Amino acid sequence: MESFWLTAREASAYLRVSERQLLRWRQAGIFEAGVHYRRKFPSPNSALLYQIKLCEKAMVDVASRNVETLETAGL
Repeated sequence: MESFWLTAREASAYLRVSERQLLRWRQAGIFEAGVHYRRKFPSPNSALLYQIKLCEKAMVDVASRNVETLETAGL
């Protein structure tokens, strides 16, 4: 797989979500450090870069969870 890293602004535009949503997905564990995103430089204040293809795959995986768990029983 070819490496394709984007800044948070570019990634949010590409995925059509807000930069805040990227933060929420990181906090929820959908995007993992070192896999889906990394720091541009080894500094805590450095900007984040996102591996866009792996982020897309993570979004698809989360969205395609078991249908039975998404439906409410008894309707």
